[in-house]
Amino acid sequence: MFRQAVLFAAAAFLVVVPAPGAFAQNAIATADGETTGIRIEITELSRTSGETVTLKFRIIADSGVEATPYELMESSDLREVHLVDAAGKKKYLVIKDSDGKCVCSGGLKQQSMSGKSMNLWARFPAPPAEVKEVSVVFPHFIPTDAPIAD
Repeated sequence: MFRQAVLFAAAAFLVVVPAPGAFAQNAIATADGETTGIRIEITELSRTSGETVTLKFRIIADSGVEATPYELMESSDLREVHLVDAAGKKKYLVIKDSDGKCVCSGGLKQQSMSGKSMNLWARFPAPPAEVKEVSVVFPHFIPTDAPIAD
């Protein structure tokens, strides 16, 4: 009887444990690359402390295309990514620290992303509170509009 109870409890536990990746965030916007088979999925664009906005996204190369993060971003970091408030006619660049370094993901390598994805982030000055959506511009990708979460 005890053994059956343990097996039942173990089976119930296995049913409620989510599969790997089950907690992955859904994309709020997608940008297709200039090269077919590479895309960016924006998972979050939200207002954060210090009147800033944090952008989280993943680059996905799922069709066997040979590309490196360094080539795609034209740098070892995300300094070329920017936000555009078309209505306010304003461009927001990635914030730099006191040493002039990008407040963003860095160390982008020259290794192939073929069949892989990579999670990245960058922080920007926040547009005014009434701005609820901006265009996100990545090098070598079609600009895409994304909502800003408060």
